[in-house]
Amino acid sequence: MAAVVKERAEGICQLCNKPAPFYNKKGEPYLECHHIVWIARGGADEVYNAVALCPNCHRKMHSLDEPADVAYLKKVAKK
Repeated sequence: MAAVVKERAEGICQLCNKPAPFYNKKGEPYLECHHIVWIARGGADEVYNAVALCPNCHRKMHSLDEPADVAYLKKVAKK
């Protein structure tokens, strides 16, 4: 599932809309898969509940979990 989510993002963080900060050893943009509604909170482990984020935005989501960011990511994931 993570591979599909990252491919769908096309190398762009789905929160800040900036290109991935670097490439992995395979030459792929480095993004991290994030569950919008966390699995620990009952979220589904499905593509519609996941987005690809740069490391900074991923940490932001786990540190702050801002409702506006969650709402925005839910819209992004539906596209």
